[in-house]
Amino acid sequence: MKSTHHVSSNHIISNDSAILDLPLYLVVTIIIGIIALTSILSMIILPTYFTPTPVLDITPVVTSINSSDTSIRYQALVKTPDGKPIEHAHVIIKNGQAISTNTTNELGMAILTIQAIIPTGLHECYFDVIVKSSTHQVTHPQMLKVVLRR
Repeated sequence: MKSTHHVSSNHIISNDSAILDLPLYLVVTIIIGIIALTSILSMIILPTYFTPTPVLDITPVVTSINSSDTSIRYQALVKTPDGKPIEHAHVIIKNGQAISTNTTNELGMAILTIQAIIPTGLHECYFDVIVKSSTHQVTHPQMLKVVLRR
């Protein structure tokens, strides 16, 4: 028995307008995608380029102490990258057991005192320093080290 089933070569392309409009749809989709991606990237990248990150200078960065329960005084100077002081910036020093915060004055300076509590068996502890400002981007945390001299 012979099969009488005949496949038309025109059967695969049943809608000529869909095939002809496909490049137009692709171009429109790519343009909309580029516009969306550009707007998302501009929100991420532009603040990084145009908002100067404050510079934090804190002394001392490494402190040696004689007792495992000692109060340490830090002087933090917060300024713009070109050296201008940033007033009213919040400087926070913290670790798991202690926290100290102060606001910078017109010279960009804040004095902070924090208790360095070094647990028994350890010879050092670390503090994170964070600067928050309403006029400048937040700086990345800086680390301070306190070493117990025995």
